[in-house]
Amino acid sequence: MIRIAFIGTGNIVPAHLRYLKTRRDVRIAGLCDILREQAVKRQVEYGGEVFTDYHEMLDRIKPEAVWLCTPPGVRREPLLACADRGIPVFCEKPVERQESAAVVTARELTRRKAHVQVGYVFRSLPAVQRLRALMQDDPIHLVQSFYGCNVSLTMGLPVWFYDKTKSGGALVDQATHNLDLLRYLFGEVREVHGYARNPVHRKRKTYTIDETLGLVFTFASGMLGSHMHTWVGDAWRNELVFSGEKRLYRLFPNTGRLVIERSAVEVSAPIARQQAVKSLADGILEFQPATRSKYEYENDTFLKMVKTGKWDINPCDYTDGWKSLRLTLACDKAITQGRATP
Repeated sequence: MIRIAFIGTGNIVPAHLRYLKTRRDVRIAGLCDILREQAVKRQVEYGGEVFTDYHEMLDRIKPEAVWLCTPPGVRREPLLACADRGIPVFCEKPVERQESAAVVTARELTRRKAHVQVGYVFRSLPAVQRLRALMQDDPIHLVQSFYGCNVSLTMGLPVWFYDKTKSGGALVDQATHNLDLLRYLFGEVREVHGYARNPVHRKRKTYTIDETLGLVFTFASGMLGSHMHTWVGDAWRNELVFSGEKRLYRLFPNTGRLVIERSAVEVSAPIARQQAVKSLADGILEFQPATRSKYEYENDTFLKMVKTGKWDINPCDYTDGWKSLRLTLACDKAITQGRATP
């Protein structure tokens, strides 16, 4: 039985706890938050002892694994506290709010030989692993990424969310997932150009986020890519399109769905047979795994590493997470200055 604890019990936490509570090999032992009532709220549904001081929690219940779900600017000290006690950590993304702080933390975690998995959830999706396998024989020259939602039309989120200095806005809060996935699949970005507009609400003291933005990348490999993002769209949507010489791939990471469109000249039988995907129409195949929350896959991987001690399967360690933060912040710089280099 693995004793686990949470530092930070905010909005993302139930996405993890709902699954962890179903695991027979896991015991939710501790929940820590500076807002005691928030931790108590989680305790009622998921159990565990409530703390407001994570040092006290770590020393009293001695967890074998910790989920760190604090705001990005409150990551360094809990990470080091766990590292000093030899406790592996699942750390939510992004790893930090400031790159300079992430660089220092990465160095200190490396010196302590700490084990940290960063919660860039798309990396663990079966559809992404299937995509990587399919692209091995198909050179990709162009990628298009789109993320949309309507949070600036509904204005239903807490006020602080619309303050870019606090939430990070569309890029740091949401697009960082897609940007990380592009790094994971295609390597580092060499240069990025960006644009942003506010077509619905003008910026003011309590509303400083960008409502629509567009980015164009040049990868170190020479490949081109783009990311478009809106907070004034009709609904929540996320799609990436990869243009290969043999096939076109459409990935819907929020649902774990992958659609493959094949050229007329490609022999289709080997893909259909070897990949066990569903045929939607002539030349169009679909891969969609059994219905599971996308968070279950990354939690499965983390628990497997905790149990076996085999950290070479870590989908994203802290240093890699820092590099995705660096790209995200470079994109943010590009939309204010026109161009940036990560």
